[in-house]
Amino acid sequence: MTSNGPRAQQQGNCPGDVDALLAAAHDQLGIAVADRVNARGGPPELRTPDLALDRLLASSHRSLGHSISRRLSRDASAALAQRHSAHRARMATKGSLSRRPAAVRVKYREDALRIVHLYWPFDLAEAMHQAIRMVQDLCDLLGDAAQPLGHAPFVVTRLRDHLERVSQLPEPHRPPTSLTGLDYLDAVESALADPAERLAGDLHGIRELLDEELTPTIAALEASGRQHLFGVDAVAQDLIDDLARGCEEADLLAQAVAEVERASNDFVGADLSNAKLDGVLLEGILWDATTLWPVQWETRVRQASLPCDEEEGVLIVAAQGSDSVVHAEA
Repeated sequence: MTSNGPRAQQQGNCPGDVDALLAAAHDQLGIAVADRVNARGGPPELRTPDLALDRLLASSHRSLGHSISRRLSRDASAALAQRHSAHRARMATKGSLSRRPAAVRVKYREDALRIVHLYWPFDLAEAMHQAIRMVQDLCDLLGDAAQPLGHAPFVVTRLRDHLERVSQLPEPHRPPTSLTGLDYLDAVESALADPAERLAGDLHGIRELLDEELTPTIAALEASGRQHLFGVDAVAQDLIDDLARGCEEADLLAQAVAEVERASNDFVGADLSNAKLDGVLLEGILWDATTLWPVQWETRVRQASLPCDEEEGVLIVAAQGSDSVVHAEA
């Protein structure tokens, strides 16, 4: 049997057939690539590796910049929304006096604060609570057998002096009804007069109870002894109850005082562009970027202002301002 059969001839031609097949596939792929390149406008521009890297970095920078811009935009929107929320909360706490025209409030600012000082010469609410503590100390003194009864009259005297000091409030001024709500200072005094009048009435009754009931009862203890302490305890409890009601009126007066002070000092978002500020005390005024000042006053106010420690974005006019202009956004 010879080796020149058909199978041997096929095996001998195999490498050439594979090469031909690969060459044909390469030609077909080249045609496809050329058609695709031509369909896109011809062969691409040749670029050096440095140029390709520059373009890649520029593309990355643009993408990163867009991301940062979107993030900063979200942060700015959130900060703006927070500021608007704080502004709405501030407006919700303002009373009727704060809704008066800003130019009127700043014009009569010193007069309004002077009236406040007359009705609130010191912390009356704390003074009323202190009076309650003095009565409680008196009860503790009388309940302690080791303490001599002779100390009780001195405590009563101190309580009487304390209440007399608290009672030194001005006689409330009642403006005519036709002017109430029209004149700003009359409205200020009306806001303070109501709770002050009620507090004065409570103090009058408390002092009467002290002088007509508690003092004689304490004086009788030195002669009758501690067996009559029950009567003292009853009078002392009545006195504490009356003082507690007086504390409520003092708290209401404190709220009225706070409203007047807020109307006199808080000008955040106010329009003062037409206000006459010559001779007006501006120290202590709160304002922000939305406050409108007269053109000739804006730079002066900024130089005299410092950032408020309690509220972000709010400035306060100080007695001695900064050396440079302070921006309201600080």
